[in-house]
Amino acid sequence: MNILIRENCNHPQKITSRAIGNYFEALYDSSDPEKEMDLEQPVVRLESVDKGSVEFSKSSNSPIHSGFNSPTARRLSNNSSQRRRSNSRNSRTSSGRNVKSSNDISSSSKIFRNLLILEDDLRKQAHRQKVLKWQFTIFLSCLMGVAGFAFYELYFTNESVKGFYRFILQFTLLFITITVSLFHLSGEYKRTIIIPRRFFTSTNKGIRQFNVKLVKVHSSWNEKFTDFIRFTSRKVAHLNIYMLTCVLRLSQENMCVKFWRSVTIRSQPRIGAVDVKLMLHPKAFGAEIREGWEIYRDEFWAREGSRRRKQTI
Repeated sequence: MNILIRENCNHPQKITSRAIGNYFEALYDSSDPEKEMDLEQPVVRLESVDKGSVEFSKSSNSPIHSGFNSPTARRLSNNSSQRRRSNSRNSRTSSGRNVKSSNDISSSSKIFRNLLILEDDLRKQAHRQKVLKWQFTIFLSCLMGVAGFAFYELYFTNESVKGFYRFILQFTLLFITITVSLFHLSGEYKRTIIIPRRFFTSTNKGIRQFNVKLVKVHSSWNEKFTDFIRFTSRKVAHLNIYMLTCVLRLSQENMCVKFWRSVTIRSQPRIGAVDVKLMLHPKAFGAEIREGWEIYRDEFWAREGSRRRKQTI
């Protein structure tokens, strides 16, 4: 590699590495006033990575010229410049691909998380609608039962009902008839009975644009029996813990209390897609995406169940 120094002269001088060291020592040594030199800071330019030249120019008025004068040197410089440009383009392309793939993974995770939030919210709504429907169904059934009993006692018994008992039966029958009529005319029957029954139909009409569908998960008889045993065991365990700690004043370290606490932990209800779940439309999503959504949901609820059990402990 040729190293050239220009000192306000027309012809560059070729020097050795020792001369370069002396030059820099004289240039930057300002500790001794007698050795101070009227030199300017040199301008350094690297013309090539593989082969090139380094120029030191003392003249700040004139621009720095290249040390390559031969055609071979210029050709090497052009080739190295082209290699640098191609390497930079390749690095930008590869980095762009990496960023795109990472964004794709992040987008999929965000979509699955939003679907999980939507599914959990729809599950809570479905549970509320189911409870509301059963509450008012039982309420109306009780009213209709009492009304049927009063009607039977008034008009279908062999013995005639007289006196205050007859008045009570007539008032009860009239009261129930007016209550049921107002309940139907006010729209409460539609809100509490009809709409909860059509919850899945109306919900699927609303989320059809997202290519998802809310379906009901049908549990087997074994799962229903297991859920009933868990529910009963959990309620009995809570009652026994209350009796042991609040009535009998036993400590939390007692063996009986510890046993019933372990029963409450083991009898936790099932969580996740056990009653309703979101399904991706097969025409809009491939099998790989649908399988990934199922795996993501199962893993999340498995971790959530473990976390809840640890909190109970």
